[in-house]
Amino acid sequence: MKLLLGVVIVLAVSVTVVGTTWLYTGSQALAQAASSADIPPKGALVLDDSNGAWFDRSLEVRGIQLVVAGAVGGQPAVPDIWAEKTAQMIKLLIDPTAPTADKAAQDRMIETLAGVPGTWHQGHQAGQRIGYGSGDGYKTNPLPDRGVRHYKGYQAWLDRTVHDDMVWYMNPDSLFKGDDDIVEIMEHLLHTLHLFGVRGAVEGSVEALTWDDESADFRTKELWLAMKEAIDSKIFSVLDYGDGNPEGHLAPLMMKEYMYLLNFSMWSFGKEFWDNGGSLAPEWSDKARTPNDVLKHNPLGHKLFLTYFDPVLTMPSVQTLRSMFKDNDGGKSGYIAD
Repeated sequence: MKLLLGVVIVLAVSVTVVGTTWLYTGSQALAQAASSADIPPKGALVLDDSNGAWFDRSLEVRGIQLVVAGAVGGQPAVPDIWAEKTAQMIKLLIDPTAPTADKAAQDRMIETLAGVPGTWHQGHQAGQRIGYGSGDGYKTNPLPDRGVRHYKGYQAWLDRTVHDDMVWYMNPDSLFKGDDDIVEIMEHLLHTLHLFGVRGAVEGSVEALTWDDESADFRTKELWLAMKEAIDSKIFSVLDYGDGNPEGHLAPLMMKEYMYLLNFSMWSFGKEFWDNGGSLAPEWSDKARTPNDVLKHNPLGHKLFLTYFDPVLTMPSVQTLRSMFKDNDGGKSGYIAD
């Protein structure tokens, strides 16, 4: 019998657990498949086909489920590194080691995002969708109702989560600059965090940060009053939001955008990262792009941020962000699964 020297036989084993498939390769794969070592570390990006035909991977971080689009509908798959950069951004935004962090309130925020019993959206975890390009880039746009039905299993994911908008890889509006990528990920993650986590963290925040128009008295709550002050002082323009009525059916959209704009300005991030010399005028006035300017022109917003946002959200360093997001898709995520 002739011996084959220098040849390594590689075995590949696919392990499926509750609709999730992980692929292991190597000469010890069969032995590993029989042990608990098969389970990826908490927070790892895993192959997962259980969240609808639009997605082929998922990741759990700080109570949020990230679902990542695969190669479907004529679009390529979102790269793993983009999903991991998104996850790392969440870890930077919710940093328990930050000196301003209220650990107990942060824990409640994470529990709220996870939808644990006793939280205001209990039973429905916060989800964040990550897609390629735009909805229109897919042969069947997954965003309208008819598109949802096209991707088998996707409606079930929508039903079991609370969710807002998308994080897009290769957003057509991007100029392939690192700063554009920072704004793309951070804006949409802040929407998710503000709506489904910050509201619920600090005591009194569920009432104070009421943003849905199903609440008849949302106009008496701190969030709406702070937004209305910003509108009246010409800091926040809502003229392009439908009929521009902050008491109408688009009030939730206005409050969502106001929280993001307020947050960015209290961190001076708009001035740092927005295009056009750091300006988003006329939607958000250049007069209110720093904490001192917000205090001067929108004192209710300044107080709102310090009371409900600052104890649970962490401002990432500009240096860290620009090391993660370089022009033309450069930079490393720095993400390590817990």
